Amino acid sequence: LAAKALTLVRPYDDPKIADAVIGRLGNFAPDATAAAMDLLTSRKSLANDLLDALASKKIDRSVLSAYYARQMTLLGDEKLNERIAKEWGQVRNGNEAMRDQIRKTVNAYRGAPLWAFDAGAGKMHFQKLCASCHLPENQNIEIAPKLQGTGAKGIEYAIENIIDPNAVIGKDYQARVIRTKDGQVITGLAQAESDSSISIRTATETIQVDKSDVEEFKVSENSFMPIGLLDTLDDRQRIELLKYLMSL
Repeated sequence: LAAKALTLVRPYDDPKIADAVIGRLGNFAPDATAAAMDLLTSRKSLANDLLDALASKKIDRSVLSAYYARQMTLLGDEKLNERIAKEWGQVRNGNEAMRDQIRKTVNAYRGAPLWAFDAGAGKMHFQKLCASCHLPENQNIEIAPKLQGTGAKGIEYAIENIIDPNAVIGKDYQARVIRTKDGQVITGLAQAESDSSISIRTATETIQVDKSDVEEFKVSENSFMPIGLLDTLDDRQRIELLKYLMSL
């Protein structure tokens, strides 16, 4: 019922709608949450209200997924895009070669007889390629987004994020790069920072570095997720992995 009601108010540009919806985001069922986010990212005024709520921590960052961040950039407002980059993270268009690879992979998946592909084998590929950072279940995930609900977002969403992980990057998942005075380079996600040290989470461990040992500390323009993960799989294995992800 809530999802249908949210769909019905889409034609109206009223700030009271944003206030009411944002105030209830944490209480909606999944279908209503999706409808609410579709609504809040459909107009520039609503998107700005959503970013205000994000900046003031009225809503959890996890509500604003990469899909909805991209939706907001499609509104075509430069100032809004600057706010998205500041409050959420970067949204960029990939190069033509990547877009072509995304299209071909989507078409290959849609054209495959999925009954002939084993999601269990896909899970094994997942364990090999992805599980050091991603966990499919709702466990304590430190360096990658939760994957529960991937299937509901559609195959295009999954394939785009695998092939071109740098196209849409939440601030929490932009890689941090530390170069130490003795020549060591540490890349990972920022976990904590104090006056005297920085903690960086890599794919395997958390490393604490004294600031007195740091020569350079910067935020990378790239995601912590590497490009080319699917290149290590053959055609069948790719479909198996994607079938598994669509089951989450």
